[in-house]
Amino acid sequence: MTDTPGSPQSKSLHHVAYTTRDVEATHDFYSEKLGMTLLRTENHRHGDGWFRHFFYGMGSGEAIAFFALEDVDEEPDYRTEISSGLGLPVWANHIAFRLDTLDELEAMTQTMHDNGIPDIMRIDHGWCISIYTLDPNGIMVEFCVTTDADQFSEQTPEEALAMLRQPVSEFPEESRKDATIGELV
Repeated sequence: MTDTPGSPQSKSLHHVAYTTRDVEATHDFYSEKLGMTLLRTENHRHGDGWFRHFFYGMGSGEAIAFFALEDVDEEPDYRTEISSGLGLPVWANHIAFRLDTLDELEAMTQTMHDNGIPDIMRIDHGWCISIYTLDPNGIMVEFCVTTDADQFSEQTPEEALAMLRQPVSEFPEESRKDATIGELV
């Protein structure tokens, strides 16, 4: 599918939403530890149940949101750990917040340490440097600084599509060892 002239195009992320079983731990992590502003909370009855939907500002009008819910057709043993709850590596589904400079990345690392977030990993991906941790819901959270915008955008759309369709047998051998949660910075 290609862009059709005149068709609506997304301008940015409005919000991404996840579930939580612990509203207070989630609020403490995003608001108190990471410094995000609680923008809005909505409380709704839904049949015999209820749900709470609350949003934290990520900047530029974008938000991360959470649902706390009870008796709205959820399974009683539902899990909030998106990746590991589905049997995937913890990094397979995550949210990445953009920072603009390495100084901001260092400041966020320090803020996280100062606010009791002990498990932070750092990875240099070549075109960006990221730090990662898990939120109280088992969701991987990344803060990322693009360090080489040219490398990130060096492919044409046609080259990116060719890579997307490249047979697995042609993949290069992995040459780096990724850090894991627990390898602290």
